[in-house]
Amino acid sequence: MALGNKKIVGLIGEIGGDQAISVIDYIKDKKNVSEFIIADKLKLDMQTTRNILYNLNSYNVATYIRKKDRTKGWYISYWTFNRKRAQELVSKVKRDKLIRLRDQLKKEESNAGNFYICKSACARLDFDQATEFGFKCPECGSLLNLQDNSKTIENIKMKIEDLEKDLQSNS
Repeated sequence: MALGNKKIVGLIGEIGGDQAISVIDYIKDKKNVSEFIIADKLKLDMQTTRNILYNLNSYNVATYIRKKDRTKGWYISYWTFNRKRAQELVSKVKRDKLIRLRDQLKKEESNAGNFYICKSACARLDFDQATEFGFKCPECGSLLNLQDNSKTIENIKMKIEDLEKDLQSNS
């Protein structure tokens, strides 16, 4: 991947998939690239290309201008990669993930020793949910066992610590 920043590539992949990475990789160092050229160069149909571009535009990672083709009479969109917004979005996604992890940690800590899981790990339920299902897995029907969630708590704490360090290093 010649796009450069792995975090941006990961973000683009997360919001638009592998084809979006190819689209951004193609337009990354260009300005106002016709959607027809993008579709042609990447061998994608126009519908797919437009869906990808409009999805990226909804995050303001790809921006466009529209111009009317004088000979054909229809509008053509010309696309540009917004690298600055992509970098801002990487930080925002990390901050949002940090909030979710902190919420999850709070839930795990407040319900320590109160989670149940089946031997196949199909489902993980808290006490109230386990009671609703008669302590049987809603997926496979096997008996639910009490789960020690101390490793889960430690894992979440490590993820939070890593994200906080990462966010601080990017500040």
